[in-house]
Amino acid sequence: MAATLPLITSVDSMPSDQHKDWWDRHRNVAIVHIASDGKLTVGTSATPNFWAKVLGRSGTRLAVDLGDHRRQAAVRSTPLPCSDQAHRFEATLDVGFRVEDPEQVVRRSVPDALPIVYGHVIHLLRTTARRYAIDEADRAEEEVNRAFQQPVRLPEGLTIYLCRVHIEPDDDARQYIKALTRARRDGTLGQRQHEKRVAEVTSDEAVENLRLTGELDREKRRGAALAGMSWDIEGLIRQHLVKHPEDTERALQLRLEWESTQAMRWELGTQRSDEMFKFMVEKDFFRAPDLMSSYGGPAVGALPMYGPQVGGPPPPAVGPAATAPVMWGGAAAVAGPAPGAPAGAAPAGAGATMPVYVVLDASQSAAPFTAGFNDALRSLHTALTQSPDVAAGLRLSVIGFAERPDMRMPLTRVDWGTDVPHLSAGGGLHLAAAFDGLLDLLPGDVDRLKHGGGRVHRPVVFLVTTAPPQDNVKWPDARQSLAAHRYAPTIVACGLGTAESRGVLRIASSPELAFVADPAVPAADQTALFSALLQNTLLHLGRGVLAGRPDLIAECPKGLLPAATVG
Repeated sequence: MAATLPLITSVDSMPSDQHKDWWDRHRNVAIVHIASDGKLTVGTSATPNFWAKVLGRSGTRLAVDLGDHRRQAAVRSTPLPCSDQAHRFEATLDVGFRVEDPEQVVRRSVPDALPIVYGHVIHLLRTTARRYAIDEADRAEEEVNRAFQQPVRLPEGLTIYLCRVHIEPDDDARQYIKALTRARRDGTLGQRQHEKRVAEVTSDEAVENLRLTGELDREKRRGAALAGMSWDIEGLIRQHLVKHPEDTERALQLRLEWESTQAMRWELGTQRSDEMFKFMVEKDFFRAPDLMSSYGGPAVGALPMYGPQVGGPPPPAVGPAATAPVMWGGAAAVAGPAPGAPAGAAPAGAGATMPVYVVLDASQSAAPFTAGFNDALRSLHTALTQSPDVAAGLRLSVIGFAERPDMRMPLTRVDWGTDVPHLSAGGGLHLAAAFDGLLDLLPGDVDRLKHGGGRVHRPVVFLVTTAPPQDNVKWPDARQSLAAHRYAPTIVACGLGTAESRGVLRIASSPELAFVADPAVPAADQTALFSALLQNTLLHLGRGVLAGRPDLIAECPKGLLPAATVG
């Protein structure tokens, strides 16, 4: 950009005999007359007369070029920095300009138009380029060209009527952009490969989960089928023949062998009883009247003889009448010793169990209470493990519920090796999920306890909510279905947080088993009150089961209110 473009020439410096030729060459000019007093007048082209020159009134006449000028240039001496100040842009210009105000050109004494025009354009280029990264040359170029869409008038009397700029990174910046693009491409490719691997692993895990779900469902159905089967020799043989009918001959042979073994054992026991009885008669332990009253017959030393009765009723008991089995829910459970049993006999509730379900709100509304619930479960675990005799009569299960039930601990006897369950909050509060979950669990749990032997008491449920449920239309029907079940539990209901007392009363089995906390009490204190209610009630229940009198007594701790007393 070393070229110049002068805009002003002196008219009066031309010899008079050359004026005609000069005017012919400079028709696109404006004549600016500078009077002796410095006043400028545009358009005065007459030649001053003799007396005006003598008297010093002629002044000076200047010709200002009014033509359109077009120039192309490359910006190299003043490189354009980008936003990081470490790289540079290169730019080429195509500029068109003209004199718009010849008087201002003369007043400013503009000797050369190019520095003014280029200076304005380059200043705008540098200001714009600093706002863009080195790989955003196209955006910088677009902004500069947009600034020159309309003519730009300069203070020096010039107007830029055209300016087209092309901006691109310099050589060093182009190498940097290539490296940056390659790195981004490699990063994108690596990300896609990572996503592909994640998708493959996720797919494999989903398939494995489906397989495990299928296996668990099959195990569940198999367990449900086995729970209703007979486990005596007859039942086992039938189960085997259902699966392997080709083993009929072998199965019959096994049954005959078993019956033969049973007969041999019975004969051996009878022989030993006869020998013992003869010995006691010989030693005069028994008298004839005693034998007559004991066995209802006159034959001294005659014992009832019963062979094995496969599939028939058992032989009658000899001696004092056996304790009758206690029926609960249609199933027999072996009772403890009768009242007045001799010292050293097992406690009245020995072998009896009571299933207990702690059903806790795990919805999003219970988030402020979750830590307290987890503390309550740990405290209950400690209390039961420190009282193993009390824990022996209880089987504890923990269930969280929100939009669906979530089994956190299946029904188990609590000891030091039992893992304490942990709750987390999330989802909406649906009470029907709690009742549906109990309906699914109770039949299998109770039946398994019955098959284990001993008396099974009616289940007890401790159900806690922290807010009004979102399924007000659905949950009462689910509650009614649970109440109508043959294993219907006794429900102790506790409402914390914003739970409504009317809903808590509808949940509980009776009004005296429904409690609510004052909403003004902090969440941590409310869960501590529930923990005291749960722990004290369960310890009392466990002692009652051990003593054969499992009375459900829920003492309301100070701070909880009976729901029936809250409006």
